[in-house]
Amino acid sequence: MGVEKDVVLWNTMLSALAQHGRGEEAIHMVDEMICSGVKPNRITLIVLLHACSHSGLVQEHYACLIDLLGRAGDFDNLINQLQKLPCEPNQQILSALLGVCAIHGNMELGSTAAERLMKLEPQSPASYVLLSSIHATLGKWESAEQFRELMEKRHVKKEQGISWIEQQNNLQTFTVSEQLAGQEEEELPSSPIAGR
Repeated sequence: MGVEKDVVLWNTMLSALAQHGRGEEAIHMVDEMICSGVKPNRITLIVLLHACSHSGLVQEHYACLIDLLGRAGDFDNLINQLQKLPCEPNQQILSALLGVCAIHGNMELGSTAAERLMKLEPQSPASYVLLSSIHATLGKWESAEQFRELMEKRHVKKEQGISWIEQQNNLQTFTVSEQLAGQEEEELPSSPIAGR
C-alpha cells in the first residue's frame, strides 16, 4: 500500500529540493501537489521561496511574493515590492500580478500588467482572458467583449480545456466536444472543471 501524500510530506520533499538548489523542480512539484488535491500552506510558500532563492530564480521568487501579497489584498505592499524589483518584471511576475488583480477586480493595476504582458507575449491568451475577466467582474461587459474580440483579431487562441475521469482503472481524457468511447452523451459525468 502506498503512502498518502499530505501537506507535511509534500513540504518535506520540497524542502529537500530547496536545500539542494533545485528550484525549478520545486516549482513543478508545487504544481503537482495542487493537481493531486493537496492545498499548499504557509510552510509550502516559505519552502518554495527558499528553493527559488537558493537556485538564483529571482524572478520566480518575486512572482511568489507578488502572488502572496495580492491574494491577501495587500496592494500597498505589493506595489512597494514591485518598485523595489532589481530587474524588469518578467512574464511570471506580470502573470502573478494580473491574476491577483483579476481576483480582487483591480482594473487599473490589472490593465497596466496586461499591457506589459501583451508586449512580452503577444500570442499568449492569459493576459487577454484575465483582463476580460476583470472587466466582466466589474460589470463592464462591453469592455470584456472587446478583449475577446481583440484576441480573435490578433489570432490569439486559448487552449481547449481537458477533463479526465478514471474508468475501469484507465484514465480517460476528453474535451467539451468529445465523449468517452462507448458511452452515450447523456451518460457522461458532469465535471466542474470541464472547459477550463
